[in-house]
Formats: sequence, C-alpha cells, structure tokens
Amino acid sequence: MPKRIIIKGGEVTEEKVEKETPIIEPVRIEEKIETPVEEISIVKPVSLEEDKEISEAEIDAETAFDALKKKIEEVKTREKVTQVKFRDQADMSIAILKKILQKWDQLRDEVRKSVAETIEKYRRLKVMYEARFSRLEEDLYFNQIELDTLRELEEQGEPISVSKKEELEKMVPELVKEIAKTDEKLKEIDARIEQLKKMSDNIYEVTAYKELATKLFEEMAAIVQERRGEEALPALRAQIDSIAQREGIPREYATIYVWKKLKKV
Repeated sequence: MPKRIIIKGGEVTEEKVEKETPIIEPVRIEEKIETPVEEISIVKPVSLEEDKEISEAEIDAETAFDALKKKIEEVKTREKVTQVKFRDQADMSIAILKKILQKWDQLRDEVRKSVAETIEKYRRLKVMYEARFSRLEEDLYFNQIELDTLRELEEQGEPISVSKKEELEKMVPELVKEIAKTDEKLKEIDARIEQLKKMSDNIYEVTAYKELATKLFEEMAAIVQERRGEEALPALRAQIDSIAQREGIPREYATIYVWKKLKKV
C-alpha cells in the first residue's frame, strides 16, 4: 500500500494511504461549427402563374387569327360564287355586278378591322414574352454568379451547401433552354405580326378569288394565239386592263367579261 510522507514540526513521518483510483475526466474538445454560405433563393425558369397568363394570351391571339382566316375564306367563297354567276348569267350587267362587289368591299373593311385587332393581340403577347425573356436573362446571370461563387468558395476550402450547388448546376442549363425557347417564340410572333400587316396592306389580294379568271385567260390565250399568233397576247392583256379601269371592276371580272364577249364571236 502506498505511503504518504507528512512533515510535522521538523519530523518526517509516513502515513499509509489507500490507493486512489484516478479519475479521468473526458477531455472536452471544442467542435468546429461549419457555417454554410447564405441560403440562395433560386427562381424557377417559369412560374405557373406566368405560364398561365402567357398561355391564355397565346390562345386568345391564335383564336383571333383562326377567326380571321375564316373571314378571309368567306370573302373568297363569295367572290368565287359571284364570278361563276357573272360568267354563266348572260344577262347579268356590270352595273349589278358593281353593286354586289360593293358589299364584298364592306366585308373587306371588316376583315381589315379584324386584322388590326389580331395584331394588337399578338403585340400584347409579344410584350409578355419580352418580359419573360428579360426576367430569364436576369435569373440566368444571377444563378451563374451564385454557382461560380459556390465553386470558388469550395476551392478555397470553405463550407458550402452542396444541395444548393447541385440545384444551381441543374437550374442554369434549364434557364438557357427557356431563353432559347422564348427567343424562338418572339421570332414567331414578329413573323406573324408582319404577315398580318401585309394582309392589311393588300386586303384585296388576300381575299380575291383568282383561279377562275386564270383558267379563262389561259383558254382565251389559246384561242387568240391560234387566230392571230403570239402577238395577240399583249393585246388581250391590254384589253382586259382597259375594261377593268373603264368600268371600275377588278381584273378578274374584266377577264370574265372579255371571255364572255369572245365566246359570242
């Protein structure tokens, strides 16, 4: 048994002591708390609300365009029926024809108004897609910077949120795709607006029915060429243009008029 030495009044004495079991206290190791970088708010490429608004505007514009095409086809059909009637009815005068054509011109004015309304719908849609494009570009640059920042901090040995890094690595390519799709949509809308503008500027050409007049002209051309040779064609065209100008009727009807006269010869 171990002894404990005690000094009392200059004398040294020994005292037996029981062996003590050493108490080992756990060493408290101060843990290093890793503080991740600040949480990043990531905006999804397209929000459901934004997508719904654009989808509704797109349906509105396309519905207007389809309705416009039907109106155009209706005027064409009326022109076709009128031309056939003018061709087949020997007693149908040009005076009566012109009154009927005035009604079709009124329909063309309505078509022109519909064109203008449809253009406005596509312009509204374009504004919405432009806003989306701008927002997507902003999100793309922000998320690219955040991703590059995380990578830089990671290289420096700093703690980062791995889940946020992975989310950003997935999000950036999605944003690039959405920007490309939005840009393509803007090009399509611009092309449609230009198409509509040309319709408005050439409303008669868009709504005119030309197949019958073309067929009758080819028939007359064969006849006059057989009778007078190739030089007869310019004279035939000049005669048709002259009647169209003199009577104030479209060239298609002037062609039918000349055909009727030629048939009588």
